[in-house]
Amino acid sequence: MRIKNRKENISYDNTQLFFENRAEKYNQKNPYTVTMYQDNNPELVKMRNDYEISKLLPKLELDENSKVLDLACGIGRWSDAITTPINEYCGIDFCEGLLKIAKERAVTLSNRHFYISRLENAVEILKLHSEGCFNRILFVGALMYLNDEDVEKTLKSIEIICQPNSIICIREPIGVNERLTLKENYSNELEDNYNAIYRTRSELYEIINHSLSDTCFCLTEEDFLFDESFLNNRKETSQYYFIYKRISR
Repeated sequence: MRIKNRKENISYDNTQLFFENRAEKYNQKNPYTVTMYQDNNPELVKMRNDYEISKLLPKLELDENSKVLDLACGIGRWSDAITTPINEYCGIDFCEGLLKIAKERAVTLSNRHFYISRLENAVEILKLHSEGCFNRILFVGALMYLNDEDVEKTLKSIEIICQPNSIICIREPIGVNERLTLKENYSNELEDNYNAIYRTRSELYEIINHSLSDTCFCLTEEDFLFDESFLNNRKETSQYYFIYKRISR
């Protein structure tokens, strides 16, 4: 079902089942297809991944003191991208199958940790594992799988474990002209039912700003991710990013 310009919740259980099914389709030759889709165009996946990393990675300003929290980490695509020395990378995902792959891919890296959790419960899981605070937070293709109230809840909870010098990078597909919700919508390309919420830029900005407005985070940059139109082959949605920095506490 395709729902336009109306708020309607999606099922987390159905979304989790979708990703467990995706994990079974993992292909080591084209690893990122499992979470970036484009199943019929693996070359596009590679180009989009390379472009995203080259554009957004420098904005994280990583150094040896960086503690990165990657929410909805999937198979650890951003863990792969971070090749400079950092203090720690921690990935959170609610899909056991994807996390199993992520752990196997990072088995030689002692400062990579992965935990299973839904995003709205991530802080509790991190505390359970005695993880401290982080200064680099990634929401990459994560908020589209949360209902509105849980987007706000998750952002507010994550703020609690952010250090004073934190940077939050949010990269999400947005509805270009209107809000679009896919609810148990069958995809021929993915051969499965798919659930996601594509908010407009203004909707997403309003939720993020409301959640972070009292926490000394300021929006320092935002833009569409892809400059080249061939990298974005969807008519109704487009990849967009926000960079927030904590100015003071």
